[in-house]
Amino acid sequence: MTVLNTNIPSLIAQNAMLMNSRSMNQAMERLSTGKRINSGSDDPAGLGVAARLEAAARADRQGVRNANDAISMLQTYAAAGDNILSMVMRMKELATQAATDTLRVDDRLALDSEYNQLGLEWTRIAANTRWNGFAGMSSFNNSFNVRIDGVAGTDSTVTLELREWSPNHATTNQNVTGATAANANDNNAAATQAFDFTRDMNNEATPAVANGKSDDHIQTRVAATNAVAKLDTAITGMTRELAQNGAYVNRLQRAADNLISLATEMEKSRSKIEDADYASETTELARTQIIAQAATAMLAQANISGRVFLRLLN
Repeated sequence: MTVLNTNIPSLIAQNAMLMNSRSMNQAMERLSTGKRINSGSDDPAGLGVAARLEAAARADRQGVRNANDAISMLQTYAAAGDNILSMVMRMKELATQAATDTLRVDDRLALDSEYNQLGLEWTRIAANTRWNGFAGMSSFNNSFNVRIDGVAGTDSTVTLELREWSPNHATTNQNVTGATAANANDNNAAATQAFDFTRDMNNEATPAVANGKSDDHIQTRVAATNAVAKLDTAITGMTRELAQNGAYVNRLQRAADNLISLATEMEKSRSKIEDADYASETTELARTQIIAQAATAMLAQANISGRVFLRLLN
């Protein structure tokens, strides 16, 4: 039926142009942002999946940083521990030298001077070694937790036990020296006693010296002999702690490697869901542009078709 009052071809062309324009705008948006999903209307389910995958990947990446921070902390404590162990080995060497009867008392006093200064430096390093404000060598912590991923509903942590390096610490199973009793002025008789290098004028050796002596000293052959056993216990505990420290570092490194792999795979999965396929979208843009041009031409034709009827009426 031929009508003039309603321009049906024009309406059809306009509707086609509207739908094509929507497709073209979507293709241009995807090409501009690089994402296939730019709003919930693009893919409601895909939007939720992509968001969860991105959140998980970002949490895993943060877990890697957490693990690396903990590794840096442990390496700091290990470096200080290595220095303390080196000093304690030298102290054992001095004690061994002082434990022989071929030395005079004055010789032992000279050896004790170095022995005491090394002990004081051991005390200082243990007290002052910090990482980001954490005094991990002067306090026992059996529940130092490192969060390594963002899995909801689980406690995804690596728990570290940090033993105390302070020479005067005496709580059982909480220090590296193996001490289980407080220090005492008894010529180092018990290997399980804590160390104390504070000089006391009231506990001078014989003959008396100006700077006195500490509870832990090597000013006599008996004290030096006992100090060897006491220092051996400390060395064993220190090496055990350093080994445990290294085991923590190795575990955290493996955990970080695994998290990097997981985060990469999650990002790949999210990319497949959310990112735009440029080959497909450029093809879609070209198609819609061609259709837009064709629809524009058809709309022009529909608008001039009424003139034919005017000619017939004339």
